[in-house]
Amino acid sequence: MGARGTAEIRALWRAFVNNRSEQNFYALYRQFFPYLLSIGLKITADRDLVKDVLNQQFLQLWQQRETLQDIEYPLTYVTTSFRRKLLKEEGTNSIVQELTDEHLQLYTEPSPEQASLHREADVLLQQRITNAIQRLSERKQLLIRLKYFEGLSYAEIALKTGLTERTIYNKVHEAIKELRKELN
Repeated sequence: MGARGTAEIRALWRAFVNNRSEQNFYALYRQFFPYLLSIGLKITADRDLVKDVLNQQFLQLWQQRETLQDIEYPLTYVTTSFRRKLLKEEGTNSIVQELTDEHLQLYTEPSPEQASLHREADVLLQQRITNAIQRLSERKQLLIRLKYFEGLSYAEIALKTGLTERTIYNKVHEAIKELRKELN
C-alpha cells in the first residue's frame, strides 16, 4: 500500500474515529477491502469465508465506533484483527491438515546455505549454456545473441543481417534444438 496509501488510511481512520459517520466508514471499507481480501485468500482459498469474516470485521468496527481510538497504524490494527478472526473461523470450519515439507517450503525462505547452493547451481547452468552456445556455428551464435540477448524481432534481425526472416527462424530453431541436445 505504500507511504501515500498509509497516510491516506490514517486520515480516513482519523475522520471515522472523530466523526463516526457512515460516509467515512464506507470510505475506509472501500480502501481496506481489496487488501484484506488478498490477505485472506492467502490464508484460505474459501472466498466466501474470507468475505464473511471481512464483513464481520467491519461490522464489529461499526458497532465499536464510539470506543475506537485514533491509532498510528490502523491498517496493521485491522489486518491483525481480521487475520485472527479468519484463522479462528477457518479452524472451526475445516479439518486440520498435517503440515508437510511442501507446506513449510511455501512459508519459509531458504537458508543461507541453500541460497548459496542455488546461486552456485545457477552459475554452473549459465556456464553450461555459454559453453553450448560457443559450440554453435558463428551464424547461429550471432542469431541467438540477436534474438535472445538483444531481444530483436525476426524482422529487425533480417534488416541487420541481410538474411530472410524464414532463414533466421529456421537457423534459430536449429540452434535451439542443438542447445537442447547439448544440455540434456
